Amino acid sequence: MKKTYGVTLKSRPDKQRPVSMQLEGKDGSRVVLNAAKRVMATHAKVIKALADR
Repeated sequence: MKKTYGVTLKSRPDKQRPVSMQLEGKDGSRVVLNAAKRVMATHAKVIKALADR
């Protein structure tokens, strides 16, 4: 194990696999809307720049 800036790094045994999610119904639509809000907040400047072209 390698120490970097006082943090000990650990190797992962396996790759992290994506988890399948049910996006139907109330809970699914809430998940989709929250993801869309997160994308809009993260990329707001890029979206505005593209809109102003």
